[in-house]
Amino acid sequence: MRVYGHSMSPVLNPGELVLVREGGYDAREPGRGEIVAARPASLGGRVVVKRITGLPLERVECEGREWTLGPEEFFLMSDRADHGIDSRIFGPVTRRELVGPVWARLWPWKRLSNNMISQISR
Repeated sequence: MRVYGHSMSPVLNPGELVLVREGGYDAREPGRGEIVAARPASLGGRVVVKRITGLPLERVECEGREWTLGPEEFFLMSDRADHGIDSRIFGPVTRRELVGPVWARLWPWKRLSNNMISQISR
């Protein structure tokens, strides 16, 4: 998957290719701080890459607004809040809308990594 925009810079930059482990949450729970690909229903199928900042049943406060997450909902944020669309705009996403964790950077070669959920996601 190609990264578009600056919302996750400097961790992920425009034009970089990342590997998303589809179904990566079939055997484990998504964790706070992980970078994930998600397909929010409210965006009509568009896939976004964001960081998990809110977990099921938590209350999230941001920019004077508040969300109470359901038992299968996650709150996703851009690393650069001034760039990009995240849960502040499209709302919480369900577990079903999570495509999977961003697992490795494939390109550019000088930033090649296989983070095993550490370098990229945390």
